[in-house]
Amino acid sequence: LRVEFHQLNIEDAAQLPGQFDLINCVGVLHHLPEPVKGTQALAQKLAPGGIMHIFVYAQLGRWEILLVQEAIALLQGENQGDYRDGVRVGREIFANLPENNRLVKREKSRWAMENHQDECFADMYVHPQEIDYRIETLFELIAASGLDFIGFSNRDYWNLARLIGKSPQLLARAEKLSEFDRYRLIERLDPEITHYEFFLSKPPLEKYDWSEDTELEAAIAEINPCLNGWPSQKILDHDYRMVSLSDLEFNFLQACEVNRSQNKTLKEILTEVPLDLAQVRSLQQRQLVLLTPSG
Repeated sequence: LRVEFHQLNIEDAAQLPGQFDLINCVGVLHHLPEPVKGTQALAQKLAPGGIMHIFVYAQLGRWEILLVQEAIALLQGENQGDYRDGVRVGREIFANLPENNRLVKREKSRWAMENHQDECFADMYVHPQEIDYRIETLFELIAASGLDFIGFSNRDYWNLARLIGKSPQLLARAEKLSEFDRYRLIERLDPEITHYEFFLSKPPLEKYDWSEDTELEAAIAEINPCLNGWPSQKILDHDYRMVSLSDLEFNFLQACEVNRSQNKTLKEILTEVPLDLAQVRSLQQRQLVLLTPSG
């Protein structure tokens, strides 16, 4: 496997040869003066059927950060752009604000561990260029890319039932909303989200829901490589939630791990580990196992 590294502006991505099946863009677009241009440049390099993963900041869950950014800028005056001075000013602010100050409480409860290093503190509070999004502006960015929206990576957050599931009446009203307006509603009811992670694709993209048994049995199964604590029957999933595996599930995932080099079909694996298809679908839906269509 040969890997090439290129250093250039995202807007100049057209200089790279060929197209890519996967583009991963994390924490960059929101620091560009014109994120749309960056998104469009990347979209042009995505191959048909390819997928792009994007991470950008969310405005509502970062409002305390935005206030501190503005406060630091005001106190820096002509020194704006001096990262070291900005860090000194910011840390002095937090050290002297009252303990019950809302900005202080948010910093201590949510960001203090991450901001222990000055580099991280500067990136959060002293960065000279940042554009944060809400659902409305996020989907404007997506529309400008010319790509199809596949979905958010943190699907549980965008499940409205976790917020108003105890009220069938409210859920019934929400069902009448468009998908876009349901996203807007969720963001209004739970504005804690600090970033968006989502996937875009360039048509044609084949989609599988694995509802057909024959397609499922013919798939190539692999373990998700992003499971913290593996190999163990108690692991953290992709969203850092605790998962307890049964003996059979653990044995199945072990077989899937070995299958990276064997490329056996699911049907072949199930002759060795007698898991039923419903259990396999559960593992796939929880993103513990990855399925690839055979052929």
